[in-house]
Amino acid sequence: MTSPDESPEIIMFVRHGEKPGDGGPPHGVNTLGEVDEHSLSVRGWTRAGALAGLFAHAPSRAHPHVTTPERIFATRPTSEVKSKREMDTASPTARRLSLHVDDRHTRGEEAELTQEVLGSHEATLIVWHHGSMAKLVGHFPVVNGNDVPGEWPEERFDLIWILVREPGPALSYRFVVVPQMLLADDSEVT
Repeated sequence: MTSPDESPEIIMFVRHGEKPGDGGPPHGVNTLGEVDEHSLSVRGWTRAGALAGLFAHAPSRAHPHVTTPERIFATRPTSEVKSKREMDTASPTARRLSLHVDDRHTRGEEAELTQEVLGSHEATLIVWHHGSMAKLVGHFPVVNGNDVPGEWPEERFDLIWILVREPGPALSYRFVVVPQMLLADDSEVT
């Protein structure tokens, strides 16, 4: 078992930014502004840039549990899952903080990612697919596991799920949800 001293104080989880509509506007666009159904929408790119500022200047009065990540993980596109949105969302923060996005883990490898995260004391940001976010969080030792939603809310791109390490000799985390409050119509409700 990993000791608390070897594990991060804070682990943050975000869903990728807003995606394109189903077959119509808003369209996904790549970094060159070309239509790409697997990339973020313009609103998603706006969120990705705003997240970079949030994480670079963390913590703040509005976001006391948010910290500047020292490492970033994101899922990469595969032949089965072509989404570039997780990498699109993580990349502006990584560039702003001069970090590398670790994309060695993909969906289905949540247990392996958990072990890697717990094996280092560095504050960690994970940008993951919302459909398997609850599964990923479930691999961590969470004391208030009943507070973890069974799934990330489908319509919400404006949340940060955070694990805050609990004091004591046994490794455990408390689950907290905070609203990002970055874009004009982000909700303050979690």
